[in-house]
Amino acid sequence: MTSPRFLVGIIPLRLGLRLVVALAALYAAPAAAQSKATIKMGDNLPDRSNTWGAIVEQINTEFKAAHPGTEIVTESYPDQPYQQKIKIYATARQLPDVFKFWSFTSLLKPLIDGGFVAPLDRAAFEGLGYLPGALDSNTYRGQLYGIPVSTDFWVIYYNKQLFKDAGIDHVPVTLEELYALAPRFKAKGIIPMTTDGKDAWPLSITFDLLVWRISGQNGLPRQALERKIKFTDPVFVQAARELQRLVTSGLFQDDLMVSDYGAARNLFGQGKAAMYLMGSWELGLGADKAFSPEFRAAVDAFKFPALKAGKGTIDELMAWYGGNYVVSAASKHLALGKQYLAFYARRFPELAWDRQAALPAQTVKPRPSDTQVARSILRIIGEAKATSGTASVDLSTPRFKDDNENAIRELCSGLITPEAFVKKLDAAAEKAAKK
Repeated sequence: MTSPRFLVGIIPLRLGLRLVVALAALYAAPAAAQSKATIKMGDNLPDRSNTWGAIVEQINTEFKAAHPGTEIVTESYPDQPYQQKIKIYATARQLPDVFKFWSFTSLLKPLIDGGFVAPLDRAAFEGLGYLPGALDSNTYRGQLYGIPVSTDFWVIYYNKQLFKDAGIDHVPVTLEELYALAPRFKAKGIIPMTTDGKDAWPLSITFDLLVWRISGQNGLPRQALERKIKFTDPVFVQAARELQRLVTSGLFQDDLMVSDYGAARNLFGQGKAAMYLMGSWELGLGADKAFSPEFRAAVDAFKFPALKAGKGTIDELMAWYGGNYVVSAASKHLALGKQYLAFYARRFPELAWDRQAALPAQTVKPRPSDTQVARSILRIIGEAKATSGTASVDLSTPRFKDDNENAIRELCSGLITPEAFVKKLDAAAEKAAKK
């Protein structure tokens, strides 16, 4: 991952005249020569009327206007079903022409290795305001394969009104303070915190962050994957114990391990939970009309707390560039698909920030109308002293990802001890290293 200095570049930020001039040139480009074509698109944004999905629909409408004769047909599913669909389509060699996917080694690399994804001309994107390191996250063996769309990092969202109702006048800065909030919210009939336990990856990301909070050393899980150290080392046992404590302390919803992304998000958005452990891509909660005006006005975010006895600090972030768009190498409309990515790269950052839907992987301009949660997201990343890069669950093979998530489920369900958990993790890392 890049130095945390990339964070400083967000404020002040530059889209301005460069974007206007680029768009004018793009719209002025002759489109009459474009023959009729239908681009098949895939993404994980099933809600097309709100936030991010609505932005993509606007981009698609503008692209079709600039390319007469072009149609765009979209197939969209929630995250996990969508990942499975892409795997099925890749096996059947029926991938969409353009599709949203994740740049992680465990997800994108198998598609690249199989020749399913078309390489891109990096020079075509380097002048579009990408933050340092953003394009690198989509680069394999020196070749760019996708365009990043968001800057992602781990935070805790909270409902300020529910905090006030429970007599809590400040956010927790240590895990000990966080644990102490659980009984206060429960006394009010409110779930203290929610997240996606069923899919496990949020818990895996949190595990990596706990390793960092305890040790003060960035990248220990990566070192374990590289077999320079072992997952059975004491720091990982301690992090596993702390993760298990997060669950047993009563912070999360009772059905955590069967609660998926949508269910967890809705519990928070409907005011049934005081906090929501998730990534910065959810800053759109402050503008999501699926939830009440009262909730949108009350939602905010704070940094994942530190440990009193830990060596890590609150300003060290799990941060990465995860979501990205790629073009199928087998597309019958390869050139048009690449034109679409260039168009998307020019339009998305401005539209995303206008609608407060996501924090782009490109520069944006803060404005007085920004929601409170968006302002907090910018502040948190602006104050970061170090960033992690991709979490270990996504740094290795697809098999390691599955093994990691299965072990996390067992740990957080109380089926195995922290010691047994790290042994399973180490065995999975050993298998992955031998591939």
